[in-house]
Amino acid sequence: MNKAIFFCLVFVCVVFSSSNTVFADDIDSLLNKCAIAPNPKPSVMVYDYELNLETLMPGDVGVLTITLKNMQDKPIEKDVDIKSEIKGTGGYVTDIDTETRFTMDAYIKEAYIVEREFKVYSRYTSAGVIGPNEKVDLAFKIKAPLEEGVYMLKFIADIEDMEGKRSKGIRYFIPIVVTGAVNILPLEVSENEVSLEVINEGLSDVDCVYVAVSTTSGVECQQERVYIGRIKSGASAIAVFKINGSKRGGENSAIFKATYKNGINKHESNPVCVRVPCTAGEEKEKEIEESLLAERSENSFSALTVTPTLSSSACFPHKFMALSAFALLSVVAAVFAQKRRKRKAISGDEERR
Repeated sequence: MNKAIFFCLVFVCVVFSSSNTVFADDIDSLLNKCAIAPNPKPSVMVYDYELNLETLMPGDVGVLTITLKNMQDKPIEKDVDIKSEIKGTGGYVTDIDTETRFTMDAYIKEAYIVEREFKVYSRYTSAGVIGPNEKVDLAFKIKAPLEEGVYMLKFIADIEDMEGKRSKGIRYFIPIVVTGAVNILPLEVSENEVSLEVINEGLSDVDCVYVAVSTTSGVECQQERVYIGRIKSGASAIAVFKINGSKRGGENSAIFKATYKNGINKHESNPVCVRVPCTAGEEKEKEIEESLLAERSENSFSALTVTPTLSSSACFPHKFMALSAFALLSVVAAVFAQKRRKRKAISGDEERR
């Protein structure tokens, strides 16, 4: 109860005690006139909120600041004018002027964010008192999930009045967008240099962007990395790497990737493998070597397949002819030998006769 009303009642009781007779209906009437205000309750709501990064990328850590405001713009004040005739032997009239005042202070008993997809590192208990038309900022450290999307964070605050009575609490949903990445694409590739386009596909700017050579195969680059700096949302930048030379033969390639920051959070882009061609002279020498190797391979194949076939097919007729001649000579010699024996036999018979 307000102090002014309390003193008013004390004064009325003193006046009543000085009279001879006090009626109950007079006291009730005075008490009703003093009870001029209903049971007041503070009115606190979410006035504003701010994320320290424009948007969070997957896995980012940020700070979400929620501002609460006591919507009662000023204390409640009302004048009280009590007039009543008190019956008694003395017979006189009371006339009391007073004022009631309710400050409507709000006590923040507890405030927190419900932890679901996001990791929440902050929670408030006994966060303090908010007077009429006053504000208070509550900062929450949060960590975004690894998947892109739009998430709704549920904020809860329990409010009490200065007498410890529970007031209307706060249940408020805050949308948070998680998206964004930086990618690199080969733009122009030659035997002397490699140009890469670095694209910021996120909704917020990124800082400390540089492109580095992670691994090489047969390629020697002048720079290990190229610093770009800041790239705005939806914009791109070009990184150029000079090539000192490449080895002859084999596949000459290099792998590039970008590193950047979103606030305090460090990220890496997708790696890109780029094949670096040889110089014109090296390419011509390579073609000559490939043609010589192809010719040698063809000659070796001919020597292995054609020559044995010809030698075997050439030797076979000679052997066959030689055998045929030998057989023919043997037959002729046998015929002549048989005729000779017959002639000798005939001549021997004639001599006996």
